[in-house]
Amino acid sequence: MRASAVLLGALFVALALASPAAAAPLQAGVARVDITPPTGYVLGGWTRADRTGQGVHTRLGATAMVLDRGGQKVALLSVDLFAMPAGLLAEAADRAGRGFSERNVLASASHTHAGPGGFANFETYNTTAPSTETIDDPSTFAELLDPAPADPKLYTFLVKRIAKAIRLADRDRDPAAAAWGSARLLGLTENRSLEAHLANHGIVRPFGRGEVEEDPGGYEHTIAPEVNVLRVDKLLPRAGGGARTRRVPIGAWSTFANHGTVNPSEFEYYNQDHHGAATRVFEQRVRRAGRVPRGQLVVNVYGNSNEGDQSAGLGVRGPARAERVGRLEARSMFGAWRRAGSHLSRR
Repeated sequence: MRASAVLLGALFVALALASPAAAAPLQAGVARVDITPPTGYVLGGWTRADRTGQGVHTRLGATAMVLDRGGQKVALLSVDLFAMPAGLLAEAADRAGRGFSERNVLASASHTHAGPGGFANFETYNTTAPSTETIDDPSTFAELLDPAPADPKLYTFLVKRIAKAIRLADRDRDPAAAAWGSARLLGLTENRSLEAHLANHGIVRPFGRGEVEEDPGGYEHTIAPEVNVLRVDKLLPRAGGGARTRRVPIGAWSTFANHGTVNPSEFEYYNQDHHGAATRVFEQRVRRAGRVPRGQLVVNVYGNSNEGDQSAGLGVRGPARAERVGRLEARSMFGAWRRAGSHLSRR
């Protein structure tokens, strides 16, 4: 639980970038593209035929950060979707062109359950189960037994929009510096499979009967509290010319383990869940702290982490709770971002 697979993947990419072009300075650029689809699609993640997007609470986006060292590029990408299914990333990266493929795009879905479903190439992921509201409709059983292929309009729309985000971030590149920062966020998430977790320690309890205090390591051992941030600042010429540069923050790539289900399935509006507030508030604070010019976009590329059984939505749920959760995440991310400021490097 402690090791984020996404973070390890990013470190692998960073090492790959550092090898043959280690002497070259870093360049970076960012972009965000709206991927909110028309209303009416089944909400991805809930697997229920009666849960559809009836409206829009917050826009959904594809957010990209491109790092380039000596011509070796990597795109860090987050999308406000329940998943990034096989094939979609490859097509989006190929469509982006400019030297990108699925081999140098690290993509992460936020896993919000309030984006569209029905775009997976593996048809089982497009399954929707009947509910009490739809059980009298025979077609819902047919869809359960014979899942539909990816909706071609939605699939093509997502491919094009994600490709555009990567392409625009690549065009935005300027000389840059980067550094890692970290923090710990406690008291926000819980382990929703506590009994299974306790069983790893030989403590067997019926479902719903496990206690956090029974874990030998206590509460902290039942969650993944790590917040990791890759801060990136552009290095732009100072007014008046000369060789001196000024740092202009453009945001970060962030990870924290928290399931995208703070908003319940009954809230049938497309939304980013807690990621929305975490992204918006973090970007606002970075812009103010860094005195970033209006013409420069600031992003929080906040996707997925080792969030499988980690959730802030087991107790109080709904949009107000999602906003509060996101703000607390943003506070920790901003603290990690500030700590990274003293370690920025062009190499």
